[in-house]
Amino acid sequence: MMCCAAALGGWLAGQAEAAESPVASAAPLPAEAAALLGATWQGLDPEALWDAHAHLLGTGDAGSGCRVHPHLQQWWHPVESLRRRVIMGAAGVPADAPSVDRAYVARLQALAGDFPTGARWLLYAFDSAHDERGNVRPGWSTFHVPNAYAAQVAAADPQRFAWVASIHPYGEDALAQLDAAIAGGALAIKWLPSAMNIDLQAPRLRPFYDRLAAANLPLIVHGGEEKAVPGAERDALGNPLLFDLALKRRVSDGGARLSASVFDTRAQLARPGVSTVSPSATV
Repeated sequence: MMCCAAALGGWLAGQAEAAESPVASAAPLPAEAAALLGATWQGLDPEALWDAHAHLLGTGDAGSGCRVHPHLQQWWHPVESLRRRVIMGAAGVPADAPSVDRAYVARLQALAGDFPTGARWLLYAFDSAHDERGNVRPGWSTFHVPNAYAAQVAAADPQRFAWVASIHPYGEDALAQLDAAIAGGALAIKWLPSAMNIDLQAPRLRPFYDRLAAANLPLIVHGGEEKAVPGAERDALGNPLLFDLALKRRVSDGGARLSASVFDTRAQLARPGVSTVSPSATV
């Protein structure tokens, strides 16, 4: 058992080191590679390029309001500590960065700056998990990115960035938050049901769906198993069959769209009694 644990720890550490290595690779591309990259844009309109999935992240060390679960910063939670190293390393945030908030955004801006003028990114807010009564549960939340922060980062460079709000529908003021996000220029709403503890079939979500439909605002949902952001760890809520109610509300009202990114669903679909709906509606 100890041998297996040591092997797992060594493998995770290797993954973290591999993810951290790109931070040092800021050298310009060789001329031949740069020419090839430039040729790929011939005949393409950069303004038609929208990256619809760009996460923001921070620790709140520069007033962003972001936070991460304390376990990610505690060595006595080795798996979560390594998770943080992998995520930050992959994002190009140096381990010794004076401010994670600033370093993360600076890296994102630098990467976007390598693209032709006109290409844009949707920056995601990410709400905390809530319990069934609508209470915020920080202990269930791997990380949190406020809507105001996503809007602020996007507004600082509107030629490159727009923003996506994240509003937990169980919250008492969910509809008010949704109205504020729409007024603030959010281009979509982002949910990760398994991590945030959102039952997409719950009747209480119907007013939220109806408001999305009325505003023609897309809902971006991730389904399937979730490994990167465990959060509330409600894997059954990632079952894509649960998308049915959202799709039906869209069909009946002729409004908002549902964008679903579905990963490995074998675990959900193999569980008896997870869902009784039929995926009859179409996107």
